[in-house]
Amino acid sequence: MTPRSATRTRQAALLRVLTCALLPLAACETPEPSPPSPPTPRTLRLLQTSDLHTNVFAWDYFTGKADAQRGLAKVATLVQQARAENPECTLLLDTGDTIQGTPLGTYYALVDKTSPHPMAVAMNALRYDAMALGNHEFNYGLDTLGRFQHELSFPVLGANVRKSADDGEAFTPYLLKDVCGVKVGILGLVTPGVPTWERPENIPGLRFADPLETARKYVPELRRAGADVVVVAIHSGPDKQPTGSASDPASWLVDYADTSKWTDRGNLPGENEAVQIAQQVEGIDVMLTGHTHQPIPKMLLRNTSGQDVLLIQPNRWGSHLGVVDLSLVHENERWKVEGKDSRLLKVDASVTEDAEVTRLVRGYHDTTVAYVNTPIGSTRAAFPGGLPARYVDSALADLINAVQEEAAAANGHPVDFSLAALFTDEGQLPVGDLTLRDAYSIYIYDNTLYVMEINGSILRRALEWNANYFAPWNTQADVTKPRSALTSTVADYNWDLYSRIEYGYDLTRPAGSRLTHLRFQGKNVSDTDVFRVAINNYRAGGGGGYTMYREGRVLWTSADGVRDYIASYVRNHPGLDPDSVNTCNFTLAPDPYRYFFQEKAGPVKCSAP
Repeated sequence: MTPRSATRTRQAALLRVLTCALLPLAACETPEPSPPSPPTPRTLRLLQTSDLHTNVFAWDYFTGKADAQRGLAKVATLVQQARAENPECTLLLDTGDTIQGTPLGTYYALVDKTSPHPMAVAMNALRYDAMALGNHEFNYGLDTLGRFQHELSFPVLGANVRKSADDGEAFTPYLLKDVCGVKVGILGLVTPGVPTWERPENIPGLRFADPLETARKYVPELRRAGADVVVVAIHSGPDKQPTGSASDPASWLVDYADTSKWTDRGNLPGENEAVQIAQQVEGIDVMLTGHTHQPIPKMLLRNTSGQDVLLIQPNRWGSHLGVVDLSLVHENERWKVEGKDSRLLKVDASVTEDAEVTRLVRGYHDTTVAYVNTPIGSTRAAFPGGLPARYVDSALADLINAVQEEAAAANGHPVDFSLAALFTDEGQLPVGDLTLRDAYSIYIYDNTLYVMEINGSILRRALEWNANYFAPWNTQADVTKPRSALTSTVADYNWDLYSRIEYGYDLTRPAGSRLTHLRFQGKNVSDTDVFRVAINNYRAGGGGGYTMYREGRVLWTSADGVRDYIASYVRNHPGLDPDSVNTCNFTLAPDPYRYFFQEKAGPVKCSAP
């Protein structure tokens, strides 16, 4: 206060005293102050991304083509619009699998280790508030994860990632943040399947506790710390999905207890526990989920106190932005959630890329495109992919198996046979010159290679489980719909094609009894026969429901990824010939290739006559 203003204040006070001396006493009584009005109701908005897998731009690095339905740069535009509608009361969160998935992630984890990570640059620009760890955050080891974490301007949460030595917290477990006067608690959790899929040297000194038990510990702690709203950001999803109607938003609102409406996803124990956490842990308002790569606009799950917990998941690769709106009222000096709703905003051709994110990350993208366009070899004819290459013993699968066999032998561990999956419909090798992108396109994941010792019993059970990929054969199936032959809940990457063993399936038989024969070097395989097999780390750990492989003994694990072995093989074998690679050693009856593809595409080497 300035001297002049102080003088004016004293003069005003003196005037009041003189006035009160001349007026009746009642006229100068000080009125009782009115009680403060309660804070007005408000809407807390949560924005969520998940499973971005280093998809910043609307671009598919494996095909070299634009894809209008993906990319954080497009999601950023939706984020800005959603914030503008509720500018003072919004949080932006991510639920993991952020730094791996495309050659962009590979390049800035394994090639350029000094530049700031492009995902950190983009996410900082968008002012994320927090992210939960995903299982793929550990793919490049703790040094790479640590660099990424250090570059972020927001915390990385993982309450159930513990130090093996003393069970202490290896990462920040939760965030308490005041947003427009509301105290929001965000608990971060990750699927406990990480040790199943990850090489031990990438997660030294860590253990991954049960997310359900971890939530039981930390949710009450958040409430005691004063959280008005509790959000669980978890890299884990529902363990079931709607039967035959997962694309219908209404199907996710069906009572989860109605087993006739839900199908098991074939999870590892505890892998997808989000629903159980919502149902069994009191005090949670919202579950922001990931990992299962599904667009889930809204689920409502009743907990033990009879309250509805809202669950949402925004699919993968930046295809959607999740939006949760919580209606809050102020009662008894605390904020209370009175209503909740959620929806997904879809990324498509009508959504433009955010100019600032594009400006900041464009250089990283251009460097990656130049990297994957490096010439590395050639073919004499095309190696087709997709369903035609899965519905028959194909040259593409045989090529991947040949790569794995050669890599194992070169490292001193020759194998009896190999198994591999065709991950996507887009992966294939064209005729003529090949680039690094072509090699990467047929193996999009950062899996490493294992050599395992297994017995005939493990092999037989794995082959029976493998056949779950196919639905019961329908003699009236529409020939224009080849996916009608498949079980909708089994991913393409869970159908393995083997080399060097002779086996076949009868698809008219029920699941579990479809294997018609199994021979190795012309002899029937017995349960006690012992084999050495080349297999990736995901399958070796029981991924995809192949738990029997965990009974085997690991003899060797690679330091390099299978994808890099493929690139090296292409470099060292110019003029790849699909006919010389392709060996016919398995059969399907009836023959789905012949039924769905042969009339248009013509016969192939291993299709039925």
